[in-house]
Amino acid sequence: MPISQRTVGLLIDYVASTSSQGNLASTLMKHNLSAGDPGPDDRPFSRMPVVKRVTTALEAAMKAGQEDDLLSLAQTALRDREENDGAPEWVRELLVSLRADGFTCTPRTTEVPAASMWAAPTTETRWTITPLGYSELPVATLSSDLSQQLVNEGFAVAAGHYDQALAAFHRQDWAASNSQLRTTFESVVKELLTRRTGAVATGGGAAINALQTAGALVPGQTEYLRGLWSMSHPQGSHPGLSNEQDAQHRVYAISAAVSWLVHTLA
Repeated sequence: MPISQRTVGLLIDYVASTSSQGNLASTLMKHNLSAGDPGPDDRPFSRMPVVKRVTTALEAAMKAGQEDDLLSLAQTALRDREENDGAPEWVRELLVSLRADGFTCTPRTTEVPAASMWAAPTTETRWTITPLGYSELPVATLSSDLSQQLVNEGFAVAAGHYDQALAAFHRQDWAASNSQLRTTFESVVKELLTRRTGAVATGGGAAINALQTAGALVPGQTEYLRGLWSMSHPQGSHPGLSNEQDAQHRVYAISAAVSWLVHTLA
């Protein structure tokens, strides 16, 4: 997901204001952003300003598509910063800009144990920056519960595929997410059929039909699940590139269906 010039400009301001000629190189190297750094130019009367070095390095990273490295820098910039009225203006501006770029910015505050018996524990705030979509989905808060539900009910294989589907969605690999969601769905309906009838289905569609024949599904439920199964692989077992919206819809629909199936039929 592209990062805007405004966000990069704010990161330039942050790095330039917190770095010196001496430590700038290491700061950039820690985030894999040093390739475009021209160096300080130590010729007499020609020393390059820190802000120019930072600008050159981050603009090069932006052109090279190093979004993940720039986001890592943003997370470092936001560390131990809180989003409130007392936050520096640049913190509020950076968060607004990142969200406008399509990212979710979520803080997590944890307590750090005291270093000695005489010291008091401290707290630290760390930010997670992820593409808007995964953490904004209503099913996202349910996903870990659903995965655990699958494990608890003996659907360990399906749980593994579901976890892989969410991981793929999180890294924006839409095709892999869709494929793993479809495999999760198929694994659940086939396992339910075997538990209820002892039969082994050759595929998800056959398992859904057999569940209806066995009386586990009523006609309306069967049609819904058949349609969902058909939708899950419109171009065969490995659909081509999928867009984010399509992948989101699949996460919604298949997560809800799998949760319902396990809750009512397992």
